[in-house]
Amino acid sequence: MGDTDANEKAPPAVDRPERSSSKEKRRIRRDSAKDSNQSNSSVANGAAKKGGKIGDRKSRSIYGRGLPKKQGGGGKGTWGKLGEELYPDDIDTKDPNYDSEELNKDIMYKPVVPEWNEDEIVKTLQPILREYFEHGQQDEVIESLKAINISGRKYMVAVVLITLSMEMKNEFRELASVLIKKLVQPLPPKEAGDAVSGKSDAGYFQNTDDLSQSFLDLCDNLPELTLDTPDAPKVLGKFLARAISDNVLEKSVIKMIFEAAACNDDEDYGLVSAKEARLLLSIPHYNLGHIWGVGGGNQPVVVLKKRINLLLKEYLSSGDSEEAIRCITDLDVPHFSHEVVYEAVVMVIELSDERASNMMVHLFKRLADTAVVSLDQMTHGFKRVYGEMDDLSIDVPNAYTQLRNYVQKCYDLKVINSRLVMTMPNKSRKRFVSEGDRKPFRLGVNDKFFDLA
Repeated sequence: MGDTDANEKAPPAVDRPERSSSKEKRRIRRDSAKDSNQSNSSVANGAAKKGGKIGDRKSRSIYGRGLPKKQGGGGKGTWGKLGEELYPDDIDTKDPNYDSEELNKDIMYKPVVPEWNEDEIVKTLQPILREYFEHGQQDEVIESLKAINISGRKYMVAVVLITLSMEMKNEFRELASVLIKKLVQPLPPKEAGDAVSGKSDAGYFQNTDDLSQSFLDLCDNLPELTLDTPDAPKVLGKFLARAISDNVLEKSVIKMIFEAAACNDDEDYGLVSAKEARLLLSIPHYNLGHIWGVGGGNQPVVVLKKRINLLLKEYLSSGDSEEAIRCITDLDVPHFSHEVVYEAVVMVIELSDERASNMMVHLFKRLADTAVVSLDQMTHGFKRVYGEMDDLSIDVPNAYTQLRNYVQKCYDLKVINSRLVMTMPNKSRKRFVSEGDRKPFRLGVNDKFFDLA
């Protein structure tokens, strides 16, 4: 048995010392890496940060200052060096957007602004000119026109302006004539010779040639304009005469219109305009500056009061209420209608006449029924009289009595409301019993336009 034990093979020797040595080497390497990182992170000057940050572009050198590598100009996704944007870019011939003409430095580019057609010009000018009829600021219109590219068709401004004003009242036609005078360069005096055509001076938008073309174009469009404005030929003739009197247009335009009409066998409305302008210019001592009349809110208050007083006196003498209403409407001052009421009531108090009182009540009834004078204007006019009764009673002792009788008549005909009657001032005096025994007032005026039943 001893032999068998001796002959038995011993188990193979395990290479344990070699494995342990390789593991120890790995541990040593890892420990050394950690020690080196810790040593680098503990540098006093803070040149390098701790490891583990991916994508950090700062220097790991212990001698650096912590600045980006290559001054921030290297690598993908960087902004580049400081001030690099000031240097010219290198042209890459392989760039898809490469253009060989960029190498030619002699090319000069000039801006090209396309000119508008007539439809676009009309659509652009109409809002500007309609706004002018509301505010009346001429300088603002000129600034707006200069910002539009219509250098070759400036005559369209007067065409659109006159076309719009034909559909309006004389007040707006006056504004159109004033704007034309402001836009066009005036003609030189006769002593200096004939007018020199050409470009307009600084500050003027048009010259006489542009305005002449405008009137010639309007004469061609008169058949269409007469559909909306039947008296368009005569209105255009007034514009033509006003422009010549304002020294912005030559009289030779009338001759040109006559020559154009002679070549046309059909009915030419331009011929009517030329004859109207020639007739107005031939009237001696006629002020063409008031060719559109003096109406509307542009009139002075003193002139309005005088005209209102005259038409009321004319009504008392004639008794024609329709003519009085027409004159009040022609004043074109609906916001100043309270002056008609005020003047009429004061006139009744001063005259102290029963006939004048009855006629004024009839006129007030017609004004209220036709809505020529609104209820607010009627009330405002009576309140103005109420506020001046103390002064009126000095000149007219029975002013309060006359006012009370007139107000009661107006209330009986439903011209004014009860509130206005209650606010009427009364002078304190003894009241007689018989004063309450009265019947409602009924006006007996023979007028086919008025029915009191």
